[in-house]
Amino acid sequence: MKISVIDLGYNSAKLVTYNVKDDDSFDVFQQEGIKVKLGEGLDEKGKLGKKPMLRTIDTLKLFRDMIQSQPIKSVLPIATSAVREANNREEFLAEVYRETGFRFKVLSEKEEALYSYVGAIRSLQIPDALFFDIGGGSLEIVNAEGFKIRKVISLPLGALRLTQQFNGENKRFSEKNYKTMRRFISSLLPEKKEMGLGKDTKLVGVGGVLRALVRYEQKVSKYPLDKIHNYRMNFGFVKFAAKQLYKMKYEDVTKISVIGSSRAETIVAGSCVIDTLMENFGFDSLCISNHGVREGALSVFLENPKAYHSENITAEQIRQTIGSKINFQSFQHTKSFVESLVSSKLLNKREVEILSYVEKKISEKLSFNNPQSLFYSIMDEDMSLSHTNQLILGLVLVHTRHVKTSDWLFARYKSILSQQDKSTIRKISSLITLLQVLEQAKSKIELKRYTDGIIELHIMQAKLLPKLLRNALNKFENAFDIHVICMLRDQNMQSSVLEL
Repeated sequence: MKISVIDLGYNSAKLVTYNVKDDDSFDVFQQEGIKVKLGEGLDEKGKLGKKPMLRTIDTLKLFRDMIQSQPIKSVLPIATSAVREANNREEFLAEVYRETGFRFKVLSEKEEALYSYVGAIRSLQIPDALFFDIGGGSLEIVNAEGFKIRKVISLPLGALRLTQQFNGENKRFSEKNYKTMRRFISSLLPEKKEMGLGKDTKLVGVGGVLRALVRYEQKVSKYPLDKIHNYRMNFGFVKFAAKQLYKMKYEDVTKISVIGSSRAETIVAGSCVIDTLMENFGFDSLCISNHGVREGALSVFLENPKAYHSENITAEQIRQTIGSKINFQSFQHTKSFVESLVSSKLLNKREVEILSYVEKKISEKLSFNNPQSLFYSIMDEDMSLSHTNQLILGLVLVHTRHVKTSDWLFARYKSILSQQDKSTIRKISSLITLLQVLEQAKSKIELKRYTDGIIELHIMQAKLLPKLLRNALNKFENAFDIHVICMLRDQNMQSSVLEL
């Protein structure tokens, strides 16, 4: 089924339609974003201006027509800081309903922060996080430990708001205004001690300015992947970019292809916020999520529609929605064998994590007819895996069907892969091939002994085809760099040695 989320912010209005699967997972089907600048002039007058409201309603009419042209089951319209803060919000919302039929849920500061946190952390599965969402009008901060919410803060430090507040009509900050803005940001941010950050806390962020900053770093570093989700950005680059962008002319910033005119106006102020936040809290790196308030709203709605429609979302509802990462096991007959490989240190924790994702993808019955298409579809997904591990996942799936294509793709991304990664790909691929042969024959396998590079395996034959098994074991033997002794047992418990 398809569900649409309309996100009406301080700077932009966005319509995103999602394909929702039977297990309540989802991916983007279509999206549209338009800069309406609804919050323009709000700080001076305390009210939404006539022109911004007309621009917004015209955009919402377009969204309505787009939704009506498709079989959309539900529409979730949410509004954030600009509507929330406006003295004339009720009149505006009534007019929106009359003109478009959309009845907006106006998120409180806490709800906005928590919905955004849910969207980001559900896709990343980072239990201890200082999370922030930098929008056009506000900065939301959530501190969580073990997925439990410790503190929620909302501050008027949105990128467009700061730009209008400290830069006026100019397209470029003066040195004086920039320093004043930085002091203002620092004065509103809480003290590090006040946040009570743990030693394992990771910084996680979302927002349009942040995505543009990531694209800029990837362009400068010639990063080979076109992927933002779960990207790690160093504080050194954030500080470099914030300083460089502030000193550049506005026209030159717009010429940077990954920033462009759509983000050039707000990226200086937004970069300043991120730089100051990282410096004040002492973080040397930042993890970026491609998911935020829209995905959070959809996740809460799918998990508990009553909670979505209620006034306040609770901490318990947050934990239920985020859930916990569960390893997927599709090869039930050989589960204990994988565990014995781990205990024998033939597989490490990282390889087991990738293996569980491989098993899940195989269970989804993906088409292997075009290995490259399969690989790129895997890389398009937003996962909790690091970029390197996601690359390995895609390469393993290709390697099980077409080794040359896997090697060609490996060479393309070798700047962020190692020879050890190549060994991991071969190991998991050979293991998957062996597990598939055993699973199809309903054969049980047991690791009896592993010493001095020699492994002894006992296999109940069932309907096993010796030639397929021999081929799979040869691949396993080469990939793990061990010698395999394989004992076959029939239903009468008679044993024989399989010659490899």
